[in-house]
Amino acid sequence: MNKNFSFVIGRAATLSIAVATIVFAISLIWEIIIPSEFAKNLGYISSLLIALSVVVVMACFYDVTRENLKIFGLLALVSSIIYAPFCVGTYFLQLSIVESNPLYVSDVVLKAITFEPGSPIFVIDMLGYCFLCLSTLAAGFALVEAKDKVLRVLCFFHGAIAVPVFAAQIISGVHQSTGGGTDFSGHYVLLFWCIVFVPIALLFMRYFKEGQRL
Repeated sequence: MNKNFSFVIGRAATLSIAVATIVFAISLIWEIIIPSEFAKNLGYISSLLIALSVVVVMACFYDVTRENLKIFGLLALVSSIIYAPFCVGTYFLQLSIVESNPLYVSDVVLKAITFEPGSPIFVIDMLGYCFLCLSTLAAGFALVEAKDKVLRVLCFFHGAIAVPVFAAQIISGVHQSTGGGTDFSGHYVLLFWCIVFVPIALLFMRYFKEGQRL
């Protein structure tokens, strides 16, 4: 079976992830230095693109995974499909409803759907990211060649992040500063995530670039 399309599409999607993650990192730094709605919306748009691209990457990865390891490729794909709706829905909601409030919903409702640490929609988004972590964890088990060792390690490390991400949503007040309000600690955590995720995207790009492995 010719899988050239999977390699080509996979390379394009991983490039999209790398670029979108870098843009997301820039939006975080921008918000830390000079908070602005534009920077925040830029982060939402780039995160939307990341979520959609991850599903494409994992679909291509599943297609080219060795037959005896396809279960891991399938688990990676399924986890990414679970992740995407949580995050796409969150960011689209911010851009379409929270930003302009076209129906003039009450402040109580708006607060519940506003993407802020501790809000219901924030917790849903973080749950989505848990599945993104599980997706790369599953992919790591399918990366068995020596040339993919670094990518495998990064996938396992990123997969392990699911534990603190999940736990943080349950621990009361973890997102609050000592003064009781939210601070920029989450931005620094996300910047660290970007530092981990960009190399994963670039190494997956190399994986697809090297061609047929079956």
